[in-house]
Amino acid sequence: MLWAGDALSWLDPSIREMEKRQEALVETLDNLPHSPRPQGHERAGFHSGFAGSAESVRWVQVDLGTEVMLEKVVIIPALLGGAEAYGFPKRFRVDASNDELFAESTTLLDQTHEDVPSTLAPWSMQTRGLKARFVRFTATKLTPQPGMRSRFIFALGELLVFSGGRNVALGCRVEAVKAVETLPTWSPRHLVDGTHALGLPVKTAERHTNGWHSAISLVPDALKWVQVDLGGKQVVEEIRLIPAHPADYPDRFGFGFPRRFKVEADDQVVFDCASADFPNPGDTPVTLPTPGLQTQTIRITATRLWERSGDYVFALAELQAFAGGKNLALDSAVTSSDETTTIAWKGEHLVDGLSSSGVLVDESEWLEGLSKRRELTAALGTLTSAQAIAFGVAQSRAVWLVGLIFLAAASLAVVAFLHSRRVREREMETLRQRISRDLHDEIGSHLGSIRLMSELALREGKASESLDEIHRLAGEAADSMQGIIWLVREGDAPTLSSLMDAMRQSAETLLKGTRWSFECDEDMQDTPTASLDFHRQVFLFFREALHNIQRHASATQVHVEVSWKAECFHLRIEDHGCGFDAATVKTGQGLANLRHRAGVIGGTLQVDSERGKGTRITLQAPFA
Repeated sequence: MLWAGDALSWLDPSIREMEKRQEALVETLDNLPHSPRPQGHERAGFHSGFAGSAESVRWVQVDLGTEVMLEKVVIIPALLGGAEAYGFPKRFRVDASNDELFAESTTLLDQTHEDVPSTLAPWSMQTRGLKARFVRFTATKLTPQPGMRSRFIFALGELLVFSGGRNVALGCRVEAVKAVETLPTWSPRHLVDGTHALGLPVKTAERHTNGWHSAISLVPDALKWVQVDLGGKQVVEEIRLIPAHPADYPDRFGFGFPRRFKVEADDQVVFDCASADFPNPGDTPVTLPTPGLQTQTIRITATRLWERSGDYVFALAELQAFAGGKNLALDSAVTSSDETTTIAWKGEHLVDGLSSSGVLVDESEWLEGLSKRRELTAALGTLTSAQAIAFGVAQSRAVWLVGLIFLAAASLAVVAFLHSRRVREREMETLRQRISRDLHDEIGSHLGSIRLMSELALREGKASESLDEIHRLAGEAADSMQGIIWLVREGDAPTLSSLMDAMRQSAETLLKGTRWSFECDEDMQDTPTASLDFHRQVFLFFREALHNIQRHASATQVHVEVSWKAECFHLRIEDHGCGFDAATVKTGQGLANLRHRAGVIGGTLQVDSERGKGTRITLQAPFA
């Protein structure tokens, strides 16, 4: 997931840098030649002698015949069945020299410090500005021979040396120490025969043609020829015959390539295998060096045809004639002994620069692109491994971070819990102090009055009147004590139903002799309130209001109405008493106590009164 990758990149910034490098590598790879389908040949290449140790040193070198200006050296691994490289050494070095014994040499590539992957991709070395006659490949760490644990070898498919736009190593002398020669598969000569497993240098494109195709023959030894006219005398350094491989014969490599043929330039024979069968080249160009050749026409004459399916044909995808890296045969005039003409097969397709799989490109650049692909693919693999490690480290850090966050959250929760408990303890302590004051104010006051009245009664002999007053005060003290005990007994979270019960009991005591009614919503009585202090203040507010009515209102009837919603408590007390002028009357201690208690719980008090019409007291307070 992208957001997860971004989070891990925050934990390890190198991940983002590796992602950018990966994107750049992938973009570069998209512009390089695609790896071709590997193709085995009879002539697999060069095979070293056997060694008893992987550390044995084996080498092979190519003598170019004369000192030449090197542009590029390319090594192509060998293929012997399957799709994997055969016998490619684990470590090696490539050198160039003008000394056959390599007493002095220039190292073109050094891979002797660590093992290299065994792939069919080529190894290309830029050598511009270097002159040399000999190129040597030295294997410093051999690979085990397949199926043998104690024998070690190395093998190469082809060694190419480009100079002046062509492979000057073709057909050159090859020297090796302890080489294996088991024809037709292995031979030192096969190292420079132009045959390898990578196939044609093609850029895949929508444009493609099959090439030229002779008329079909029922016998193999029919004579067929095709000729290209260059339009005038031209110096030709190299002739290339590109085998056909049409899409309707996907498994027939080297389609129509003649078994025996000769190549003529004007009236001069430049290549002749009319007396021996030529190995099918598959998808590999057949390159014929012709240095210094001057000619106007190039003719290929087949004397033994290729067997198709019970009949025989001669076909080529392309004929090329190079000089100075330029194909002189491109779009030249083509004539032939006969031909088969279709949309894909035409004489003009022999010189259109196309094969059946795409556009033919420069072999040197194509091999260099494949070599670059190998390097970048290896770099991408290394980068992917590094990314996996970095992701693992980042994920470990993420686990630790989540753990630390969880620990911090747990610690904060514990601290919050302890803080809440301390706050609650302080609230309870404050409440206990308030209850203590209530006991002192309510009960102590009544007991003091009772004591004083009893002393007066004893002293003055007014026992009857004093006893009535003592009885009244004792009843009020008992009622106050019951209300305070209710508050203590209810705990931290009393319900509204218990508050309503306590208010009814107080009304029964304080409003004796007066008609009264109490109305509340019975369906919501079990709803808990915010705190014990809220109950305390509402209960004492209610008692204070009833005390005031009993003492001052001379009320004939009292109505109490209680209601509440999710967040607000509503209390209304109405009496049918004497009332007072709220605008002119001086605020007494009773009204002051009511306003104080309403303010403590964040509520509002409204007093409506008129002389002779009674009084209405309204309290609205939030639960929180």
